[in-house]
Amino acid sequence: MTVGDRFATMIGFAKRAGKIVYGFDCLKTAKRVAVLAVSDTASDNLKNGMARLAEARELPLIYADALETIVGNNVKALGITDKNMAQAMLEYAQSGAPHYRT
Repeated sequence: MTVGDRFATMIGFAKRAGKIVYGFDCLKTAKRVAVLAVSDTASDNLKNGMARLAEARELPLIYADALETIVGNNVKALGITDKNMAQAMLEYAQSGAPHYRT
């Protein structure tokens, strides 16, 4: 990640606005999640679990290089509950931005 990375900035805004759900267990029951994200450094088990959750809930899933370096606290999986923030993050990840893919 680079300083000024738009995805990191958007995560920061979502974090300050209280629009993030952290961790796989919380995401399984969270309401109003609009997009999911998982760290590329997460275990295969977590990545597979997040992919199944995204499919079951019909949500987009973003894979991010070292997500935990953006969020802190060793967070490997999260969801964004604000639809506008989620859409902006998804569009950025789909734009071919380095370090992110869907």
